[in-house]
Amino acid sequence: MAVESLGMIEVKGYLGAVVAADAALKAANVLLDGIHLATGGLATVLLKGDVAAVETGVDAGVGVVEDLGCLISHQVIARLDRQMDNFFPSAPQPPTPTPPQPTENGETETVSKSGELPTTEEAVASANETISSLATSTPVTEQVVVDSSEIREPSEPVWPQTRKELEKKKVTELRQQAYQMEIKTMTKSRIKSATKNSLIKAILEDFERRSN
Repeated sequence: MAVESLGMIEVKGYLGAVVAADAALKAANVLLDGIHLATGGLATVLLKGDVAAVETGVDAGVGVVEDLGCLISHQVIARLDRQMDNFFPSAPQPPTPTPPQPTENGETETVSKSGELPTTEEAVASANETISSLATSTPVTEQVVVDSSEIREPSEPVWPQTRKELEKKKVTELRQQAYQMEIKTMTKSRIKSATKNSLIKAILEDFERRSN
């Protein structure tokens, strides 16, 4: 698109050019095309934009450099001819990023930071790196195998089995043993009311029955 107008402020010295450009940019919505240096210490500030904005910017720049005493001349060219675009090229625009394109199976292709699709080797290396990181970060649970031969069944309590040993026990202890042995010749109610001799007899008979 052709620039509508061009403003130029010619000053003596680079300092005056910088001051003029700063004042113009602050005063109006113009584009600084650059500061062109010439021999003899001359510098020209180039401003682009619409006619009104360029005139306002040039006036602001001129007013500042006049106070510095370095103004040489200034000019505004309105409705600059299109053929002048090549002489004052516009600033290059940044490239527009291309969105990822879906593949045939509906998935979106992954684009690298450089804008190019990753090669097969890069994709495989990335996948292997991901798998390796997961393997190192995931704790592994150790499976403990227990030998069945080491499992022991709970053994029965060791009860006194002779009359001499049983006679040393109290009646309450004999009743407790009778309950635990679950002797067949006495019910629980009978065990509760049985005498010491009756309990000893019943326990010895139960041991004899078990041994047979």
